[in-house]
Parts: sequence; structure tokens; C-alpha cells
Amino acid sequence: MRYCPRCGAQMRSEARFCDQCGHSLSGPGTARKVRSDYPPSKPQLPSAPVTSRASPMIAAILALGPGLFGLMGLGHIYVRALAKGLVLLVIGAVLGLFTWVLIIDLFLLSPLDMGPNGAELTGAVALFSFIFFPLWLWQAYDAYLNAKTSRPSPDAIIPPPYY
Repeated sequence: MRYCPRCGAQMRSEARFCDQCGHSLSGPGTARKVRSDYPPSKPQLPSAPVTSRASPMIAAILALGPGLFGLMGLGHIYVRALAKGLVLLVIGAVLGLFTWVLIIDLFLLSPLDMGPNGAELTGAVALFSFIFFPLWLWQAYDAYLNAKTSRPSPDAIIPPPYY
């Protein structure tokens, strides 16, 4: 019995190429005789690896939805840009907390009773809003672009099934 040195498939004795994988049997690494009690190895099927790719729309939705409430960076984490995502998550949480607390205080708790500190409160809301909302929109757009241009990482390669 002869077996292919590349895939282990059983072959005819006069074969010049393997019927399974097409490996040339002339020259070095040619087919060899194997003891009859030794089981042949299972042939490996050649196939392209299956890769997973991040969806740009899911990245944008993860960045926009929770990001509006201060949980920025989730779209970047989804795209596997972990460092940028974690930095945005911390910055977004701090800015979001201050922004939303000031907005709630300005518009819901004291709309009529501004008092002497009303101008300071309005200025603080404007300052945090001018930083928070553009950052929120930018990080959503950046997560969308990262997902659109990203190549799958080597961790995302799913091996083909072994038969």
C-alpha cells in the first residue's frame, strides 16, 4: 500500500500524483510504503479559513446609543480597537456624567429659580456640551470607519471543520 506524504490518502502503486491533493510523487518526499497494520492519517481538506468581520452599522449603533449616555467606546471595543475603546469609555463616562447632571439641573430642577449662580450653571452646561456632543459624534463615526476598513485579526480566524 502507498500513501501520499502530504495528505495521507491511499494511492495506486503506479500513480504519479495524489488523487486527493494533487501532490507530485516524483522527486523528494515521494510516496512511501507503510506497514499494513499502521492506520493512515485522515486527509485534510484544503479550504480557505472563515473569517469574521465587524459590521460598520453595528459598530456605529453601539457607539451612538450607549455613547449618548456616556458609554462611549463600545463601538471601538466591538471593532477590537480595545485601547481606544477603553480610553473613550473612561473619558465619555466622566464627561457624560457631568454633562447630563448639569443639563438635568439646568432644565428640570431649576428652570425658574436660576438665582445668582444661573449664569455659571448655563456656562458650565455649554462648556461640557460643546465637548461631549462633538466627541460623541466623532467616536461613532470613527468606530464606523474602523469597522469598514478593518481587516480581521488573526484571533478571528475560525479553522475549517476537520472531517
